[in-house]
Amino acid sequence: MVRIRTKREAEFNWGTHCVRTSVAAHWAALEDHFQRHANLIDRFRQASPDAVRRMWSSQTNENGDHLSAFEREALIERHCELFGTWPT
Repeated sequence: MVRIRTKREAEFNWGTHCVRTSVAAHWAALEDHFQRHANLIDRFRQASPDAVRRMWSSQTNENGDHLSAFEREALIERHCELFGTWPT
């Protein structure tokens, strides 16, 4: 058991611990963000320009099902990759 001797030591140790936890939390959040973005990019990676236009116009995926929120975001990413702009 570690005994903290002064209030200042207690504040210092608490602050150090929070910084370490905070940095770790930020790295974890960043990793989650990049993993999700990689999944978005991968979802319609093989979709041709015509397929992307068709799916966007109909708001359906390649199977004719309504786009999920994830698929909609992925289709926007693919559209931007192909055409350099957000779909209208």
